[in-house]
Parts: sequence; structure tokens; C-alpha cells
Amino acid sequence: MVWLALLAAAQVWIADESEKVRPFQTPPAAASAPRIRLTAAGGECAGAQIVVRGPARELKAVATSWLDLYRVATITVTHPSGPDGAIGEWPDALIPARDALYGEERRAFPVDVEAGRAQAIFVETCVPRGAAAGRVAGAVKVSWHGGGLEVPVELRRRGFDLPATPALATAFGFSGYSAAKGHARGPEANRELTRAYDRIALRRGITLFGGTQDAPPMRNGRIDWTAYDEEVSPFIDRWTAVELREPAGLSRAERRSYRQQWAEHFRQRGWLDRLFRYVVDEPAEKDFPLVEEKAREYREDVPEVRRLVTTRPSPRLPSVDLFAPVLNFGPTPHMWWYQSCMSHGCEPGGAGSAGDGRSPKGGALEADASFRGWPSYMIDAPATAARAMGTLAFTNEISGELYFDTVYAYDSMDPWTTQWAFGGNGDGTLYYPGTPARIGGKHDVPVESLRIVQISRGLADHAYLSLCAQLGDPALARAEARAVAPGLRTWSRDPRAYAQMREHLAARIETLLSARKLGSRLR
Repeated sequence: MVWLALLAAAQVWIADESEKVRPFQTPPAAASAPRIRLTAAGGECAGAQIVVRGPARELKAVATSWLDLYRVATITVTHPSGPDGAIGEWPDALIPARDALYGEERRAFPVDVEAGRAQAIFVETCVPRGAAAGRVAGAVKVSWHGGGLEVPVELRRRGFDLPATPALATAFGFSGYSAAKGHARGPEANRELTRAYDRIALRRGITLFGGTQDAPPMRNGRIDWTAYDEEVSPFIDRWTAVELREPAGLSRAERRSYRQQWAEHFRQRGWLDRLFRYVVDEPAEKDFPLVEEKAREYREDVPEVRRLVTTRPSPRLPSVDLFAPVLNFGPTPHMWWYQSCMSHGCEPGGAGSAGDGRSPKGGALEADASFRGWPSYMIDAPATAARAMGTLAFTNEISGELYFDTVYAYDSMDPWTTQWAFGGNGDGTLYYPGTPARIGGKHDVPVESLRIVQISRGLADHAYLSLCAQLGDPALARAEARAVAPGLRTWSRDPRAYAQMREHLAARIETLLSARKLGSRLR
């Protein structure tokens, strides 16, 4: 339910967490005072948005300790992301009032909101696993020069936890060297920033791969794991995928030894099931013989390490055992998939790739219906275009999602100003460099986007569906998923559909868990 209040000339209402509130937005008609009601399982985050339409000079917000607040910042889009995109200001960066890594106060507030302009405040809570079921009350106090109000917040904690490691594997690309560039730091900041981004991503259930990009060195025939283990050990038990990094310039015998040492090290640490090698990215069909040769070499050296290629399954690639095709070419059950610029139309004549050896389409993309309606991680797409990915993965029996980069714009542009790449806004960039100069505080931190929060919500949707199926009611899980996302271009744009699906699934999960507990007592 969305509510409206008229106080001291400013207007205040509540928006769903899976909406994008643009600056020109006007309040809906409603009579009751703003109130937030959140529901979450253990290990889940839930949120909503308080929207203040100015004039509101020196807008501030403070909240109960178990609530996190973010000012939703906008970025100006000058080129639409294909036929579904639109120019103008779009909400995206979530500037924290207090960051999640260091607990430092940042410059989220105060902010001046001009007359007629809507400013969103993202309100969120994350319920720890093992928390008792029940209701908790809190509040967010918003104030501005000459006015203010208190927004009550009620949290209903569900009687179960979501798994610590998501059922849907993720492998989202990252480079510590790119992060250093984006933060205006030297390459020596690579490891510090890699650790920060790994932490913030895993907080959302997302696994980053690539990390520092540094392959562990081999000395006198043996790999020195010291620096690598220091980098990955805090996270790897909860990661869903880990890429085998390999240095260039090794002889054939050295490559075999190097790979076998990776397999043995990961076997000893209990990590082997997550290890993969990214063999080739988006090969053209004419290059399949070379791709097969590379994959076959890995299969001969370390058959237990999965060999990933971003293309559709092909009998010409018998040594590839982990295919990750572009979702636009149709899902392959029990395989991975990934989004590319094919969801909005790759930049004509540019560097964008269509995947699977196809060339990017040129021409008038805004009139090309083949680029309409797909899920999307673009800034100028609906929030549900990102959130739908989790439900679509369940519907199509996808086991993992690959995404090529999360900090692509850091290398050559200012992400706060533009993220235009491959014909889209935000393609390959899901964070902003949170420098002290930009957001205050003492340490550099990743600033999350509204889009990556939606991706995380989609992973939680998938977790609800998977848990319901695992506990004994796969029919309900399938029916709920298909009702919300029956097809790759027919997913629901309405945020309420995802919330309603969660309510139905949660009620069933609690019933199934209660029956299990009763059955164990009777035995």
C-alpha cells in the first residue's frame, strides 16, 4: 500500500523497494499517514522507500538502530538503453547514511530538495539467521527546514531462515585494478578494494570472480598460495563459484603442473566443487576448433575442474562441460546463462557483442521490437527488470548466472557521470566508487546501486522458490514462479507481484516446516 501525507508544503509517501522513483514523480492519491511494513526471513534483507517531494530544504533522516538508510542519488542518462530505455535523470546510487563496512557516517544527508522534485530515501533491514519469529517496531524520522514527520516501521520476522549460500550460483566479474582506477588510487590499493567489494557483494548473496586478478606465483615448480589464500579465505566458504587463475607464459608441462596443484589445493580445502576455468568468451563458431583444443587440454590436466564457455551447447565442443549462453537465445536447463547487450541492443558499430558469434545489430534500435521486453540490468530499465532474473532462473531451471563485470566503467569514465557502454547505461557496472571526497568518511567503500539490490532480491525470490520445492511442494513453487515470470519477455513489471509470491511461498514453507517438526516429535 502506498500512502500520502501533506506536511508543511512537502509531500511524503511510501514507494516499494522495487520501484525506481524518478525526480519528476508525483504522489499517488491516498489519505493515511506514511507507514512501512516489512517482512523478512532470517538471512534476508527487506526495504521500502520514503519519498519526499519538495520544497524540503536540508532534508535529514535518522532511524531506529536496526534500520539502514540510504539517499537515492540520480544519474543523467543522455542516450536510452535501446527501445525500452529513456533519457533523463534516473535513480541508482544508494549513498549510505552509515556504511556497512566501516560503520562511518557518510554524506547522505542533509540534502536540499527543490520544489516539485521527488527525493527517495531507501530504508532497509537485514534479519540475522536464527532470529526469533515475531514483530519489531521502529521508526524513521524525516525532517526539513520548517517541517518533518516520523514514519513508523514494523518488521515481521518469519519463522525460518534462508540458506547462507544461495541455491542459484552467481559469478559476477570484478577487477581490483579497475576498482583502484575508479577510486583514483594506485594499483597498490588493489587488495584493499578487492576485499571491500567482495564483502559488500557477499552481503547480498553475490559471488564476485576475478578479484585482484593476480594468479598465485609458481616458484621452483610449486605454487605459493600465501597471498591468494589471504585474499579468498574469508569468503570462499560462501562463494558459489571460483575461477582458476593462470599466468601467461607457462610451458605445456608447467601448465599441467600448475592446474593440478590448483585442483589438489582446492580438494584439500573442500573448495573443489566451486572451481571453474573461463576458457573462452563468446567465441565465433569458426573458432570452435581452437576452443575445443583449449578445453580439451584442461579436461586432460584437471578433469574435475569445470570448463566454462559463453556459448550455447554444441556437439563440436565435447570438452566443455559448463555452457553459459546469452539468455536471449533461449535457456538451457541445468546450465548457466548471462545477460548481454542483446537485451537492449548492442551499440551499432561499437564494441558490444551479441554472443555466440553473432554480430551486434545496427540500425534504429529504438524501433526494433526484438530488443523490447527482456530482463535488464540497465539504469533506465524498471527495477523489476533486474529482480525478475531470480524467478526466471527458477522457472527455466537455470543453475547459475554469469555477468561479465561489475566495475567496467571504472576503467575509462566517471561512473557518477556516465556509464554508457555497449549501447546501454550501466552495462557491466553495478557499483559506484565511494571515495571520501565524494561521500565523506575516512575509507573508500563500494556504493551499491539500486540495481544490485534488485539482483539480490531476485536471488532471495529464487531461494524462497527453491526452499518450498525442497521441503516438499515443487508444484506450488513452479506455479508461483510461472505466475510472476512465465516467459523471458513476459515477467511481471509490478513489484507487488513479487511480494505476493513471497507471501504465498512463506506461508507454505512455514506449514511444511511445522509438519516436519511434528513428524520428528512423533517418531
